[in-house]
Amino acid sequence: MEVSLKKMNEESFAEYLQFAIPAYASENIRAGRWPTTGDLERSKLEYADLFPEGLKTKDNYLFNIVESSNDIEIGHLWVKITSKENSKSAFIYDLHIHESYRGKGYAKAALLCTEHFASSLGADSISLHVFNHNDVAKALYKKVGYEVISHNMRKTIDKC
Repeated sequence: MEVSLKKMNEESFAEYLQFAIPAYASENIRAGRWPTTGDLERSKLEYADLFPEGLKTKDNYLFNIVESSNDIEIGHLWVKITSKENSKSAFIYDLHIHESYRGKGYAKAALLCTEHFASSLGADSISLHVFNHNDVAKALYKKVGYEVISHNMRKTIDKC
């Protein structure tokens, strides 16, 4: 499976936000991190904080993932490059393959493209966050060489 990363334009960025904001809220609810009330507003605020200059926000790169043989958009990718001390690293904020294209190797191919892109900008590592309930994504990331570096844990306590 071959894919390419095509930079989003303003129109595709607006479409991306229409999808990403509610999807992020839904994932946080499913993970038990957020209550169902106010979830969309919270997600909108977080995205506004992360994109103070919209698509032109420094060091953030947003792509449509495109199937190379037919130029069909099959998903999207958001990666940020950060510099710390004498090194650069990449963080994948969002990797999404549209449902009808899943299980066909596109996510793996997109991750490899992301490695090449990040490396071309001088990054020597890539990190990401995955919700614990997303077993398919966790298996993919492990398969392509990502390692767990920490776990966040929580316990709900009974009122005394």
